[in-house]
Amino acid sequence: MPRIIFILFFYQSVFSQNEKDQIEMEMTTLMNIPMMGAITTSVKSYASDKSFKKDNNIEIDKFYTRMMMGGNKRNGIILNGETKMRTVFDLEEREYTIENFQSIIENNGIPKTKDITNPFSRDNQNNNNSDNDSNEEDDNKDSDEDDNEDNGFKILDRNIFTDKDKLNGFSVKKIITSFGRKSGSKMITTEWITTDTALISFVLEKEMELVESYKGKRSNASMVMSSDRMIKSIDPNYKYEQVPGKAVKSKMENFNDDGKSAFSMVWEIKSLKKKSYNSNDFVIGKKLKKVENFE
Repeated sequence: MPRIIFILFFYQSVFSQNEKDQIEMEMTTLMNIPMMGAITTSVKSYASDKSFKKDNNIEIDKFYTRMMMGGNKRNGIILNGETKMRTVFDLEEREYTIENFQSIIENNGIPKTKDITNPFSRDNQNNNNSDNDSNEEDDNKDSDEDDNEDNGFKILDRNIFTDKDKLNGFSVKKIITSFGRKSGSKMITTEWITTDTALISFVLEKEMELVESYKGKRSNASMVMSSDRMIKSIDPNYKYEQVPGKAVKSKMENFNDDGKSAFSMVWEIKSLKKKSYNSNDFVIGKKLKKVENFE
Protein backbone atom coordinates (compact mmCIF):
# COMPACT_ATOMS: atom_id res chain seq x y z
CA MET A 1 0.00 0.00 0.00
CA PRO A 2 2.75 2.60 0.80
CA ARG A 3 4.38 1.87 -2.61
CA ILE A 4 1.06 2.39 -4.41
CA ILE A 5 0.52 5.71 -2.62
CA PHE A 6 4.08 6.75 -3.48
CA ILE A 7 3.63 5.94 -7.18
CA LEU A 8 0.27 7.72 -7.34
CA PHE A 9 1.86 10.78 -5.75
CA PHE A 10 4.51 10.94 -8.48
CA TYR A 11 1.93 10.35 -11.21
CA GLN A 12 0.10 13.40 -9.92
CA SER A 13 3.19 15.59 -9.51
CA VAL A 14 5.03 14.56 -12.67
CA PHE A 15 2.09 14.21 -15.06
CA SER A 16 -0.03 17.01 -13.67
CA GLN A 17 -0.08 18.87 -17.01
CA ASN A 18 -0.59 16.00 -19.44
CA GLU A 19 -0.90 12.27 -18.90
CA LYS A 20 0.60 11.74 -22.36
CA ASP A 21 4.02 12.89 -21.24
CA GLN A 22 7.18 10.87 -20.87
CA ILE A 23 10.42 11.30 -18.96
CA GLU A 24 13.82 10.80 -20.59
CA MET A 25 16.94 10.34 -18.48
CA GLU A 26 20.48 9.95 -19.85
CA MET A 27 23.28 8.60 -17.65
CA THR A 28 26.93 7.79 -18.25
CA THR A 29 29.49 5.78 -16.30
CA LEU A 30 33.20 6.01 -17.03
CA MET A 31 35.52 3.47 -15.42
CA ASN A 32 39.29 3.56 -15.68
CA ILE A 33 40.72 0.21 -14.64
CA PRO A 34 44.45 -0.57 -14.54
CA MET A 35 45.52 -2.80 -17.45
CA MET A 36 41.93 -2.93 -18.76
CA GLY A 37 41.65 0.72 -19.78
CA ALA A 38 38.51 2.82 -20.02
CA ILE A 39 34.97 1.40 -20.16
CA THR A 40 32.16 3.86 -20.90
CA THR A 41 28.52 2.93 -20.35
CA SER A 42 25.74 5.19 -21.62
CA VAL A 43 22.16 4.50 -20.59
CA LYS A 44 19.08 6.29 -21.86
CA SER A 45 15.84 5.52 -20.04
CA TYR A 46 12.31 6.37 -21.15
CA ALA A 47 9.38 6.23 -18.74
CA SER A 48 5.73 6.94 -19.50
CA ASP A 49 2.44 6.25 -17.79
CA LYS A 50 2.45 2.55 -18.75
CA SER A 51 5.82 1.74 -20.34
CA PHE A 52 9.54 1.75 -19.68
CA LYS A 53 12.50 1.41 -22.04
CA LYS A 54 16.23 1.38 -21.44
CA ASP A 55 18.89 1.70 -24.15
CA ASN A 56 22.44 0.65 -23.22
CA ASN A 57 25.61 1.53 -25.11
CA ILE A 58 28.93 0.13 -23.81
CA GLU A 59 32.22 1.19 -25.37
CA ILE A 60 35.46 -0.52 -24.36
CA ASP A 61 38.68 1.32 -25.06
CA LYS A 62 41.36 -1.39 -25.23
CA PHE A 63 41.26 -4.13 -27.83
CA TYR A 64 42.07 -7.09 -25.56
CA THR A 65 39.55 -5.92 -22.96
CA ARG A 66 36.97 -5.61 -25.70
CA MET A 67 37.73 -9.16 -26.85
CA MET A 68 37.53 -10.51 -23.30
CA MET A 69 34.13 -8.89 -22.72
CA GLY A 70 32.72 -9.91 -26.09
CA GLY A 71 33.03 -6.56 -27.82
CA ASN A 72 31.18 -3.28 -27.51
CA LYS A 73 27.49 -3.57 -26.64
CA ARG A 74 24.29 -1.93 -27.83
CA ASN A 75 21.22 -3.46 -26.24
CA GLY A 76 18.24 -2.72 -24.09
CA ILE A 77 14.91 -3.70 -22.61
CA ILE A 78 11.28 -2.64 -23.00
CA LEU A 79 8.59 -3.25 -20.37
CA ASN A 80 5.10 -2.61 -21.73
CA GLY A 81 2.43 -2.34 -19.08
CA GLU A 82 -0.40 -2.30 -21.62
CA THR A 83 0.50 -5.41 -23.63
CA LYS A 84 2.14 -7.06 -20.58
CA MET A 85 5.23 -7.88 -22.62
CA ARG A 86 8.95 -7.83 -21.78
CA THR A 87 11.29 -7.33 -24.74
CA VAL A 88 15.09 -7.59 -24.65
CA PHE A 89 17.02 -6.55 -27.76
CA ASP A 90 20.57 -6.75 -29.07
CA LEU A 91 21.32 -4.12 -31.70
CA GLU A 92 24.77 -5.54 -32.49
CA GLU A 93 23.33 -8.95 -33.41
CA ARG A 94 20.04 -7.44 -34.66
CA GLU A 95 18.01 -9.83 -32.51
CA TYR A 96 15.30 -9.60 -29.88
CA THR A 97 13.36 -11.87 -27.56
CA ILE A 98 9.93 -11.32 -26.10
CA GLU A 99 8.09 -12.82 -23.11
CA ASN A 100 4.67 -12.09 -21.71
CA PHE A 101 4.39 -11.17 -18.05
CA GLN A 102 2.18 -14.16 -17.24
CA SER A 103 4.79 -16.69 -18.38
CA ILE A 104 7.37 -14.94 -16.20
CA ILE A 105 4.98 -15.05 -13.24
CA GLU A 106 4.55 -18.79 -13.82
CA ASN A 107 8.35 -19.09 -13.74
CA ASN A 108 8.51 -17.56 -10.25
CA GLY A 109 9.19 -14.08 -11.59
CA ILE A 110 12.34 -15.14 -13.45
CA PRO A 111 12.50 -14.29 -17.18
CA LYS A 112 13.86 -17.09 -19.35
CA THR A 113 15.86 -14.65 -21.46
CA LYS A 114 19.58 -14.55 -20.73
CA ASP A 115 20.74 -11.22 -19.35
CA ILE A 116 22.68 -9.30 -22.00
CA THR A 117 22.12 -5.81 -20.61
CA ASN A 118 24.62 -6.11 -17.76
CA PRO A 119 28.19 -6.88 -18.92
CA PHE A 120 29.33 -7.20 -15.31
CA SER A 121 26.74 -9.80 -14.35
CA ARG A 122 28.25 -12.57 -12.23
CA ASP A 123 26.10 -15.16 -13.98
CA ASN A 124 24.79 -14.67 -17.49
CA GLN A 125 21.76 -16.81 -16.66
CA ASN A 126 20.77 -14.39 -13.92
CA ASN A 127 19.14 -11.18 -15.00
CA ASN A 128 18.11 -8.00 -13.30
CA ASN A 129 14.93 -9.67 -12.07
CA SER A 130 16.26 -12.97 -10.74
CA ASP A 131 15.45 -14.32 -7.30
CA ASN A 132 19.10 -14.00 -6.37
CA ASP A 133 18.82 -10.23 -6.61
CA SER A 134 16.44 -10.10 -3.65
CA ASN A 135 19.33 -10.91 -1.37
CA GLU A 136 21.94 -8.97 -3.33
CA GLU A 137 21.83 -5.88 -1.14
CA ASP A 138 22.33 -7.94 2.02
CA ASP A 139 25.09 -9.93 0.32
CA ASN A 140 26.78 -6.72 -0.78
CA LYS A 141 26.46 -5.32 2.71
CA ASP A 142 28.04 -8.40 4.28
CA SER A 143 30.76 -8.37 1.64
CA ASP A 144 31.47 -4.68 2.23
CA GLU A 145 31.72 -5.24 5.96
CA ASP A 146 34.12 -8.15 5.47
CA ASP A 147 36.24 -6.16 3.01
CA ASN A 148 36.32 -3.11 5.24
CA GLU A 149 37.37 -5.22 8.22
CA ASP A 150 40.10 -6.99 6.23
CA ASN A 151 41.40 -3.82 4.59
CA GLY A 152 41.22 -1.70 7.73
CA PHE A 153 39.10 1.05 6.18
CA LYS A 154 38.61 4.12 8.34
CA ILE A 155 36.65 7.31 7.78
CA LEU A 156 39.21 10.08 7.44
CA ASP A 157 37.28 13.18 6.52
CA ARG A 158 33.89 14.43 5.25
CA ASN A 159 33.40 17.88 3.78
CA ILE A 160 29.95 19.20 2.87
CA PHE A 161 30.11 22.39 0.82
CA THR A 162 27.49 24.92 1.91
CA ASP A 163 27.26 26.75 -1.42
CA LYS A 164 25.06 25.22 -4.08
CA ASP A 165 26.29 24.74 -7.64
CA LYS A 166 24.59 24.10 -10.98
CA LEU A 167 25.22 20.79 -12.74
CA ASN A 168 23.40 19.70 -15.91
CA GLY A 169 20.41 21.81 -14.92
CA PHE A 170 20.31 20.58 -11.31
CA SER A 171 20.90 22.65 -8.20
CA VAL A 172 23.41 20.53 -6.27
CA LYS A 173 25.35 20.35 -3.04
CA LYS A 174 28.84 18.83 -3.15
CA ILE A 175 30.17 16.28 -0.64
CA ILE A 176 33.73 14.91 -0.47
CA THR A 177 34.42 11.93 1.80
CA SER A 178 37.83 10.31 2.34
CA PHE A 179 38.50 6.77 3.51
CA GLY A 180 41.87 5.23 4.32
CA ARG A 181 43.56 1.93 5.04
CA LYS A 182 46.38 1.16 7.42
CA SER A 183 48.63 0.54 4.43
CA GLY A 184 48.35 4.18 3.43
CA SER A 185 46.08 3.72 0.42
CA LYS A 186 42.99 5.90 0.17
CA MET A 187 39.59 6.12 -1.45
CA ILE A 188 37.97 9.49 -2.08
CA THR A 189 34.33 9.87 -3.08
CA THR A 190 32.79 13.05 -4.44
CA GLU A 191 29.02 13.36 -4.74
CA TRP A 192 26.73 16.03 -6.13
CA ILE A 193 23.30 15.82 -4.44
CA THR A 194 20.05 17.43 -5.53
CA THR A 195 16.67 17.71 -3.84
CA ASP A 196 14.94 18.08 -7.23
CA THR A 197 14.18 14.36 -7.38
CA ALA A 198 10.61 14.04 -8.72
CA LEU A 199 11.54 13.11 -12.32
CA ILE A 200 14.41 10.85 -11.25
CA SER A 201 12.14 9.03 -8.83
CA PHE A 202 9.44 8.60 -11.44
CA VAL A 203 11.81 6.84 -13.86
CA LEU A 204 13.16 4.53 -11.15
CA GLU A 205 9.72 3.80 -9.73
CA LYS A 206 8.18 3.10 -13.14
CA GLU A 207 10.82 0.44 -13.88
CA MET A 208 10.32 -1.09 -10.44
CA GLU A 209 6.52 -1.03 -10.77
CA LEU A 210 6.58 -2.91 -14.10
CA VAL A 211 9.18 -5.45 -12.94
CA GLU A 212 7.15 -6.15 -9.80
CA SER A 213 4.00 -6.56 -11.91
CA TYR A 214 5.41 -9.90 -13.15
CA LYS A 215 6.70 -10.79 -9.66
CA GLY A 216 10.27 -9.93 -10.61
CA LYS A 217 12.82 -8.13 -8.50
CA ARG A 218 14.88 -5.23 -9.77
CA SER A 219 18.58 -5.57 -9.06
CA ASN A 220 19.87 -3.58 -6.09
CA ALA A 221 23.31 -3.41 -7.68
CA SER A 222 24.17 0.16 -8.56
CA MET A 223 27.01 1.96 -10.28
CA VAL A 224 26.41 4.95 -8.01
CA MET A 225 28.95 5.25 -5.22
CA SER A 226 27.29 6.21 -1.93
CA SER A 227 29.43 7.59 0.89
CA ASP A 228 26.48 7.08 3.26
CA ARG A 229 26.41 3.36 2.45
CA MET A 230 30.18 3.14 2.79
CA ILE A 231 30.21 4.90 6.16
CA LYS A 232 27.45 2.70 7.55
CA SER A 233 29.26 -0.44 6.42
CA ILE A 234 32.47 0.71 8.15
CA ASP A 235 30.92 1.98 11.38
CA PRO A 236 27.11 1.83 11.84
CA ASN A 237 27.44 4.03 14.94
CA TYR A 238 29.46 6.77 13.24
CA LYS A 239 27.81 10.18 13.70
CA TYR A 240 27.82 12.42 10.65
CA GLU A 241 25.65 14.87 8.75
CA GLN A 242 23.55 13.36 5.98
CA VAL A 243 22.44 15.40 2.98
CA PRO A 244 18.87 14.73 1.77
CA GLY A 245 18.20 14.12 -1.90
CA LYS A 246 19.61 11.97 -4.70
CA ALA A 247 23.00 11.93 -6.38
CA VAL A 248 23.14 13.25 -9.94
CA LYS A 249 26.89 12.68 -10.15
CA SER A 250 29.37 10.65 -8.15
CA LYS A 251 33.08 10.03 -8.47
CA MET A 252 35.16 7.40 -6.73
CA GLU A 253 38.93 7.24 -6.95
CA ASN A 254 41.27 4.76 -5.30
CA PHE A 255 44.88 5.72 -4.58
CA ASN A 256 47.62 3.19 -3.85
CA ASP A 257 50.19 3.42 -1.07
CA ASP A 258 52.31 5.74 -3.22
CA GLY A 259 49.42 8.14 -3.75
CA LYS A 260 48.94 7.22 -7.41
CA SER A 261 45.47 6.68 -8.85
CA ALA A 262 44.72 2.95 -9.05
CA PHE A 263 41.07 3.02 -10.14
CA SER A 264 38.41 5.61 -10.84
CA MET A 265 34.74 5.64 -11.70
CA VAL A 266 32.50 8.58 -12.56
CA TRP A 267 28.72 8.22 -12.85
CA GLU A 268 26.54 11.11 -13.95
CA ILE A 269 23.01 12.02 -15.02
CA LYS A 270 23.71 13.98 -18.18
CA SER A 271 20.17 15.08 -18.91
CA LEU A 272 16.66 14.70 -17.54
CA LYS A 273 13.58 16.10 -19.22
CA LYS A 274 9.82 15.78 -19.61
CA LYS A 275 8.40 15.83 -23.13
CA SER A 276 5.30 14.82 -25.06
CA TYR A 277 4.71 11.09 -25.31
CA ASN A 278 6.16 9.45 -28.42
CA SER A 279 5.20 5.80 -28.94
CA ASN A 280 8.19 5.32 -31.26
CA ASP A 281 10.52 5.67 -28.28
CA PHE A 282 9.06 2.49 -26.77
CA VAL A 283 9.50 0.09 -29.69
CA ILE A 284 12.38 -1.74 -31.37
CA GLY A 285 13.54 -1.41 -34.97
CA LYS A 286 11.72 -3.41 -37.65
CA LYS A 287 14.98 -4.93 -38.94
CA LEU A 288 15.60 -6.98 -35.80
CA LYS A 289 15.05 -10.74 -35.90
CA LYS A 290 13.01 -12.50 -33.23
CA VAL A 291 14.82 -15.38 -31.48
CA GLU A 292 13.92 -17.70 -28.61
CA ASN A 293 16.99 -16.72 -26.62
CA PHE A 294 20.41 -15.16 -27.09
CA GLU A 295 23.43 -17.38 -27.68
